[in-house]
Amino acid sequence: MTAHPPNKDRRRRAWVPLLVGMLTANVVTLGLLGVIFWEGKLSHGNQSFVIASMALLPIVGGLAAGFCWRSLDLTVGRTLLHSLNTTLLGLVGGAVVLREGVVCLVIVFPLHYLLNFAGAALGRAWFKADRSKMQLWIFPALALLAGGEGYTRVDEQAVVVDEVLIHAPPQSVWPHVLAFPEITEPPRYWIFRLGLPYPVKTTNGGNFVGADRQCIFSGGSVLKEKVAEFVPNERLTFDIIEQPTDPEAYGHITLHRGRFELRDNHDGTTTLIGSSWYTLHVRPLWYFDWWTRDMTRAVHLRVMKHVKQLAESSR
Repeated sequence: MTAHPPNKDRRRRAWVPLLVGMLTANVVTLGLLGVIFWEGKLSHGNQSFVIASMALLPIVGGLAAGFCWRSLDLTVGRTLLHSLNTTLLGLVGGAVVLREGVVCLVIVFPLHYLLNFAGAALGRAWFKADRSKMQLWIFPALALLAGGEGYTRVDEQAVVVDEVLIHAPPQSVWPHVLAFPEITEPPRYWIFRLGLPYPVKTTNGGNFVGADRQCIFSGGSVLKEKVAEFVPNERLTFDIIEQPTDPEAYGHITLHRGRFELRDNHDGTTTLIGSSWYTLHVRPLWYFDWWTRDMTRAVHLRVMKHVKQLAESSR
């Protein structure tokens, strides 16, 4: 009978607590997420509270994994590797159980991985084999922090502004700002290619304040607008009165207003300025706002470059 080398047996046995840690991390995260959503329903559907609290959940999950891995004496490198496996397993669960789309998963992945690793690294230092089990108080403390974070901040409105130079006078640009035919060019922005809805057409219900407008996106999503300011050849401002329910694009954001301004450069060219106002409900704000601004600019530039092409070709 051939005996297995001790190191090989040790590595084989290590997979049990490793797998238990990965599963525990995701079960804890999913369980806390369910509690927070249930709490949000009790608070009359306070979605801002629910989503804001989600940022801390990977830390709690990573800490749970660190507790399960405490006897393995993992190096920092191995903790990084197994945190990656834990995160990938969680993303698969998010796609299957929560039906999250590809775009959401891609955006969440870097942050979720770093926070999951931070929790696991904290657990690696905190739950040494010879430490008292009384240190488990850190779990309810972090869970309370995750549940209470949503009450500690106020949402703020933000704006994204972009400019495009058009070699045509304002009167040649203005008609294409009011409405434009379908954009047939395939999207170049990589997140559009992953499934984020992108603008394909704008309709105009009238050239006056109060007129209805629609921005139609790929997949049939429709952004309903109402004209709030109308200055021919200079400014068109519209309020967002209804946004799509597509979670890939609008699940965590409220769109308020959009504006196109035409600045006459008095040399036969026009600077077209596009602005969008929104409130983001997901935290950490610095991370998700970076993605939001990048995607908003992609929407702006797809529309504004199409207007540029139409205006310059119609001269």
